[in-house]
Amino acid sequence: MHNLSIIGKIVDTSGTYDEEGNQLTAPTYIAGWHVNTTSEVADWADYLCDPQPSTPMRVYAGGVTPVCYRFPDEDTFNDLQEPTPP
Repeated sequence: MHNLSIIGKIVDTSGTYDEEGNQLTAPTYIAGWHVNTTSEVADWADYLCDPQPSTPMRVYAGGVTPVCYRFPDEDTFNDLQEPTPP
């Protein structure tokens, strides 16, 4: 079992909004569905970010540097999850 921190989409450029909250320009995102773990996941080697980010979106308490993964999309990530026992 790995400690997961699901980041999801990472904003590349923020959207803009008017005073009433109406969107003027849509945000843009870095490609992929992003997930951090406390250790490498062997089955996810194809999705390991290389190089690892020097400033990850999230870090773990106690100074643990995350291992960062980028999947093509959320469905690919979900398909690789271990089934939950009944």
